[in-house]
Amino acid sequence: MSEGISFLKQLKEDSLEYIEDKNIFFFKIREKDYLNIAKYLKDHGFRRLLTLSAVDWIKDDSFEIFFILHIMNKNIYIKVSTRIPRRENVKIESLSKLWPNAALHEREVWEMFGIIFEGNKMLKPLFLENWIGPPPFRKDFDWRKYVKRNFNIMMPEFKRDDGK
Repeated sequence: MSEGISFLKQLKEDSLEYIEDKNIFFFKIREKDYLNIAKYLKDHGFRRLLTLSAVDWIKDDSFEIFFILHIMNKNIYIKVSTRIPRRENVKIESLSKLWPNAALHEREVWEMFGIIFEGNKMLKPLFLENWIGPPPFRKDFDWRKYVKRNFNIMMPEFKRDDGK
């Protein structure tokens, strides 16, 4: 087993949550440990960043930021996630200096959720050029109001199959 995984197992008491399932490891960590754990993993064999993304937990008033790494020769996957406050101009450190491909993932998360990745020099519109409105992947984004306000189009209301 990789030294990086052993290190995280030692830290599992400090983690908020730890789950191991065969060759897949999940860690929920504190925001303050996000960059340091990423650096350690990079230094200990996790050279392949598969993805970095976010989840809007509106009921918990937080965003979950996560990244998934892989060591090909050992076929080990690891997901590291942290929670940050759900507010305007929220920031977290960029992982783009560790894994250059993180810059594009962070760019998308910035554009869709409004989360700023400090140190990422690519934070400019990727999909939403000339966008006027809140980040569209936030759960409080009302696309019907956006379409009505910006395009003067009234969208019909749809009822779900369960009548709600």
